[in-house]
Parts: sequence; C-alpha cells; structure tokens
Amino acid sequence: MRTVRGPGAAGGSRRAVRGALATATVLLAGVIPGARADGRDDGPVRYDTTAAHRCSLPSGERSATVRVRAALPASVRPGESVRPTGVRVTVVLPAAVREELAARKAVTVGARGALAVTVAQGGRRAEAVWTGTTGAPVRIGGAAPGPAPGPEGPPGTPPPAPPATPEPPLSATPNPSGHPAIPPSGAPGAGAPAEQPTATATPSGGGPLELTLTGPVPAVTPATGGDLTLTPGGLTLDLTPYTADGTPARPPRTPVECTPREPGVPLATVRVPGDPGSPGAPVGPVGPVGPVGPGDGGASAGPDRGPADRRAPVIEPLPGAAAARPPRCVGDSVNEFAMVAFVTGYSNVDKLDGAARLPVACAQLVDVSKGFVTKPDGLHLIQHATGELDYRGKRVMPPAKATFLTYGAVPTTATMEISQLRTMTIDSDIHLATSTGITLVRVALSLRLYDVRVNGVPLDVGRNCRTRGPLYSADPDPARNQRGHVVLTGRLKGPGNGYQLVTGGVLDGTATIPPFTGCGVGEDLDPLFTAAVSGPGNYLKQVQGAPCASGNPRPDPEYCTPGHEPVKVPRPER
Repeated sequence: MRTVRGPGAAGGSRRAVRGALATATVLLAGVIPGARADGRDDGPVRYDTTAAHRCSLPSGERSATVRVRAALPASVRPGESVRPTGVRVTVVLPAAVREELAARKAVTVGARGALAVTVAQGGRRAEAVWTGTTGAPVRIGGAAPGPAPGPEGPPGTPPPAPPATPEPPLSATPNPSGHPAIPPSGAPGAGAPAEQPTATATPSGGGPLELTLTGPVPAVTPATGGDLTLTPGGLTLDLTPYTADGTPARPPRTPVECTPREPGVPLATVRVPGDPGSPGAPVGPVGPVGPVGPGDGGASAGPDRGPADRRAPVIEPLPGAAAARPPRCVGDSVNEFAMVAFVTGYSNVDKLDGAARLPVACAQLVDVSKGFVTKPDGLHLIQHATGELDYRGKRVMPPAKATFLTYGAVPTTATMEISQLRTMTIDSDIHLATSTGITLVRVALSLRLYDVRVNGVPLDVGRNCRTRGPLYSADPDPARNQRGHVVLTGRLKGPGNGYQLVTGGVLDGTATIPPFTGCGVGEDLDPLFTAAVSGPGNYLKQVQGAPCASGNPRPDPEYCTPGHEPVKVPRPER
C-alpha cells in the first residue's frame, strides 16, 4: 500500500486543485503530479488530498475545506474495472454555519452529498457522480454518536472495505451546472447505511463544523490503453438540522453548493498500459462525450453516437443496479425552427421535507421568434419559444416514484404522473453586452397518483386520483398571475454561466399543489392526500440539457444523434 498526499494534505506539495465548474474532492483518485508517494508499487495506492472551496448557502458565501481519502489500484489493464475503496470525504464548514443551525434550535445535523467527476482517457470522457451521507445525524455542539473517523492507518495497512449497501452509481451523462444531484431521503442508495455511519462535529465553543461522508463508489472501466484521469466537478451538500426531539428544524433543509477557490491539476490518474485506441474487454454503452456540465439506480447512458464513443471510459453500475437509458426523443426534422431536449429534476413536497426525482423526459421545442430591443442599458435579445412534453406520444413526464407520510407518520409510496395541460411558453430577455438575463418558462401541469402503498400494503385510490386543478406559481407578470400555471426561472449570469434555451441549464421555482380529487374506491381519500401533499412552498428544480436543433438539415453531431435525438442528457439536481 502506498500513500499519496495531494495538494493541501500533510506532507504533500501545495498546489491549486483543478475544478473547472465546481469542486471538490473527487472520490476516485489517482496519482497527482508532484504529490508524494510512499511504499510499494505493486499494491493499492491510498490517496489523501485537501482543497479550499467557496460554498454558497442561503445565508451567503462561506469558505470551506474538503479532504478526500480513497484507495485505488496503481494500474489496470484495458477492460479491467477500477473501484475505489475506503472512500471518505470530510467537509469542514466555518463556525458561522454551526451557529446558524444552532440558532434554528438544532442540536444535530444530517448531511447528504454528491460529487461530480470527469473521467477522461485521451480525448474521450464520461461524467460521473458519487453520493454519500454522514449516516446518523451529527451533534452540532459535541462529539457525534457512532464511530469516530480517523486515518485509515499507516501506509501498508489494507484500505477499509466500503459499506455493503449499494449507493447510486456514477452516471455517464453531463450536468450543465456542474453540481450533481442528491437523491431524496429514503430513496434507494440515498447514502451510507445507518449501521456504518462516519460522522463528526467539532465541540461547542465556536469551532468549525466537520462532516465526513462515506459510501461505496461504482467502478470505472477503461476501454483502451492510456492513462485514466479523474478530475473534480461540482460538490453539492444537503444539510438537514434536527431539534432535540428529533424532528426537522425549520426550515427543514439547507442546500450548499461549493466550487474550488483556485483551478489546478486533475486529482487522479490511474495507469492503463497499452496503446490508446487499442480495445480491451468488451464494454457496455457509454454516455455522451463532451464538456463537463450539469439517474439513479444505474449508470445512465445517452443515445448511441457510434463506435468511436465505445472507446470512452465506462461508468459501471453497482451490483444489482440496472443501467438506465433516457426515453426515445426524436425531434421534428421538418420544421426548420424545431429543437428537442432532455429535461429532468426534483420536485420537493414542503410539508414532508421530501423530494421526488423526475425521470429524464423529452421536450419538443420550437423557436418561434427572436428579435433585438434597445433598452437603457443596451441591446437585448428577446426570444420566444414553445414546448411540449413527449413521452410515448403523450404530453406527460415518465412515471416517477414518490414517498411521503399519511395518517400522521405512516410511510406511503405512490407512482406520480405529471401531465401537461397546455402548451408551454419560454420567454428570454438577454442583455448582449454582459451575457446576462432571465428566462421564464410557463407550463400548466397536473399531478396524478396511482399504485399507492401505505406501509407496504396496497391502497386502491382509483384511476383518477389527481389535483383538482393545475399546479401554480406567482407570476411576475400581473396580467398572467391567474393561478393557472407553474413559473420556472432560468438565470444567465455571464458568458456560458447559467441557463439559455439553446444551451440548457437549471430552471427553478416554487409551486402550490392544489387539493386532490377523485381519490378512493368505495371511500373518499381526497382529504388524506390533500392533507399529506397539497399546499404552497413546493420547490421545483429542473435541468434542461443542450437541445438538438432537429430542424437543421445538417444537425451538429455534438448535440444530435443521426436519428435527430439529443446527445446531452442532464442529471437532476436538488
């Protein structure tokens, strides 16, 4: 066993850590140029690196440090899997964060995290995400329950084995924001198992808050010879503070998104002997190859782009996790203004501090009009487009599983269907000189529940258990503020930073879920679901992938498959 200490770690050289879009602490590690290696060359290598980050919280921007520890083989053959073990990610947040949580009467805090990794080999690459948790909640003002973390031991000791419960696998699709998604609480693979938590907090008295996340990491398989390089992407944390009686504090969650303070070198490299391009063992499908940007249950693969992509590194699903592909999404090739894009996201239910992942869906878009308007601050691009959801020819999103509570505290699962009632509109106002602007997406959606189980027992709710009307948001345009649609906002913050219709990105908003109607067979279950789900303050976050201009006679192969489907498949974000 060798130990490699990267930038910022004790005994290592101090260098900036690379992170083109965001942060942190990649869990798959390899040899860092200039880092120190100890021990033999024939066994696993333990990596240990620390980097400074800039983290965005609802209360403002904070500084943080992130330490990553993991063990990997020094080299593998083409077609041989690389799976890190003993992975730990320790996030140290400043004392101000601990004090903010304590001010909300919190005594413990749980954390879930997601980290993006770009896996590259030569000019080919895939995008991966790893998720983990602290396990049991951590005491804010004292030692945490459960085993305390510590170093894995001196060089030469075997790396610890990962927990047995599978985590969501790395996914081979890009994410436009660079910050990966965090699965909802209770979802399969939402974090490390409770019986093997690794979590700490500094003692009370003004010190920082330290959280250690753990979880098994799926394998990466190089398809050819050539060094396999792993580079940090985005780090997203979801903190849930708890009061002394074990109930969530208010507000029930604190989202944290971090980026590295300085760019630098890739975090990890694993040697893969052989000539680049010489294939190894047969490999499965891979996702789109392209820039790092902004799945669960398995490695997510994009549409097939031909034999060249099959030489890219493959992100393998964990044992028992099936690979998932996006739905069929063929764009209109007749209308010259037609586009088609994949969308996905999360829908949070405020009453329950829960979230349902919205599976990857297809959106058929039409760039209706664009023009230029001179305003006091300069020239603006004004763009109007329309859109329709498209799942097997219907205006719906693919079915999604949701978990919530009924009868006070009984776990209930249901299949959720979101239907589009009217044509979606997309209106953008972009200031050309600064490449900043706002996009407003307005869409009328209804929600239907079926296949309901209460504490594992089926509950017949009938075929038409749905919201009484469309979900709705406050509209910034008073003339349109009629409680008839959801408003999602995309923000362009600078060149290449944020949402544009033609590049994709994050859209978010808050919606009210109306009361339910039509629920129950032989008994009226409307009050049950209205009490459990309906109400205001439900946060929606949607990620649109870069669209394929399917109406272009010669669509760009970077964004379109030969069959006029989008190449870019986004990951959901919370």
